[in-house]
Amino acid sequence: YKRQGDRFTLETDYIDDKKRPGAVLGPKTVPKKVKELLRNGFSEDLIYKICVENIEKIYGIDLSR
Repeated sequence: YKRQGDRFTLETDYIDDKKRPGAVLGPKTVPKKVKELLRNGFSEDLIYKICVENIEKIYGIDLSR
């Protein structure tokens, strides 16, 4: 894995376009992707940033409640 920053998120969506398989992550893939990142040496702090802090910043919400 290349490490080029922490300004991204893991977000899911549904797309019903058979011509674009894999265009979006399905809901079940996010936990698998997080585990894969951890197995490949990404820190828990980075995972927290992309799964919580970046989401809070993008959407203007507080996930700590």
